[in-house]
Amino acid sequence: MNINSSIKHYSTTQSVTNKTNPQENKPIEQGQNITSAATPHREREFDFTNMTLKEQAGAAQTLYDKGFLSLGELAVMTGKYGLVKYDGQFGDMTLERANNEKFDVLAKMKEDLEESKKHYPAESNVIKNQVALIGKLEAYQYGINTKA
Repeated sequence: MNINSSIKHYSTTQSVTNKTNPQENKPIEQGQNITSAATPHREREFDFTNMTLKEQAGAAQTLYDKGFLSLGELAVMTGKYGLVKYDGQFGDMTLERANNEKFDVLAKMKEDLEESKKHYPAESNVIKNQVALIGKLEAYQYGINTKA
């Protein structure tokens, strides 16, 4: 598939920040190659590279409510915090740590995926689901499809 055929065109006006003079913005011209323009990342409500387990659960619920995550993906992303909150501790994770210790959710999910690959065949639903969820969160985080 041609990558250009998958790009959606929007009628909203966009601007590019001038690196030498950040106060000066100029509109993107029709037909201009967007990759050549230094476009700032769009603001995101959540940063999956720096959040607590509690924040992860809240972000997952919000993204589920908005239709971005499936019910199964919501369960994966909220399950551990639910257990910690209910029991006060799950393994080495205490409620105190879950509420206050920030970590990189995407990096942790990728580590978990590598561990899963040792126990499940590449075509298993476990692996496919983990890869799909990581892809969704990367697309949300970085605004691109990193698996294309």
